[in-house]
Amino acid sequence: MEIVIGLLLSSLSLYCDFTDAECPVVSPARLVVKYGDPASAKCTSDTPVQMGWEATQGGTGLTEEEVKFLNWRVDSVTDWSNKPKCFTEGGLCQKQLDITVYKLPDRVSFSYRKYPDPMVEGDQYLLQCLVQNMAPIGRLRVTFYKVNTTGEQTELDTQQKHKDNIKTPGNGTYTLDFTPSRDDDGAQLWCSAMLDLGPEGPQPPPVMESDRLNINVHYKPLITMSPGRFSMNITEGDTLSLACSAKGNPAPSYNWLLPQSDPAPNITEGRSVVTITNMAKSHSGNYTCIASNPLGHSTWTVNVKVTGASCQAAGSATVAVLLLQLIHWL
Repeated sequence: MEIVIGLLLSSLSLYCDFTDAECPVVSPARLVVKYGDPASAKCTSDTPVQMGWEATQGGTGLTEEEVKFLNWRVDSVTDWSNKPKCFTEGGLCQKQLDITVYKLPDRVSFSYRKYPDPMVEGDQYLLQCLVQNMAPIGRLRVTFYKVNTTGEQTELDTQQKHKDNIKTPGNGTYTLDFTPSRDDDGAQLWCSAMLDLGPEGPQPPPVMESDRLNINVHYKPLITMSPGRFSMNITEGDTLSLACSAKGNPAPSYNWLLPQSDPAPNITEGRSVVTITNMAKSHSGNYTCIASNPLGHSTWTVNVKVTGASCQAAGSATVAVLLLQLIHWL
């Protein structure tokens, strides 16, 4: 029994080898064609045989005579599911053409949740890239990009949906969670769709980009004063001028908290600057700047100590007064 099975397997192997040797070859082995463009392939045999093409577009019956090759040609490919197949008499040999029909997107658009409201630092937003009416969607790669105000470009993410069984045109929606920081204020966001069809496809692979979206990021103020300046000394009678600077979006407003003193200081206030003339020792204490916007506030405090005039300065003043009186008497 084992001998009989072995002989059968050996015979089947010889038959398959013979059949493969006699079967025609289709070239190119893989064809990538744009929807609506012409397409062609050739079926070739080592020995003359009757052959034909089975296809929903461009199909032909068996040739009346034995031939060594037979072309398949379509002036305009409009069938997404066409599977051209070369066959010989009796149907013992069949070779199918691997064909991919593609269509570029009609449009690539970019948006995000809550748009057109401004983004807020630390909140999470859903970026969305919509690719409309393209095929095959399984060969599409979508990339999200960001470029900041200095021109530095960052690739946020790349996505691909493997739907190889879908050949007809469709829409693809790709999403990405994005949490902006204050450094992203004024940056641009967009997405690009690249149709990668392999080495048989168009080179370089076609890419379509969405419009770039300028983003406005709101964030609470941050005072940008030198962190090392928390105290200072000033001489009695001099003028004190303190400037406060903060970065925030929307632009912050400023307020000053001054130490209680008697006499009350002679104050000149600007938007972010406070100036006090004729400082007295009672004006010593903490001076606090508060920068605020609807998202929060930031503070900066400096301790001011008012000291009396030095003895040398006082003595010099006294000597000057005496000299003036002496000159007047003379």
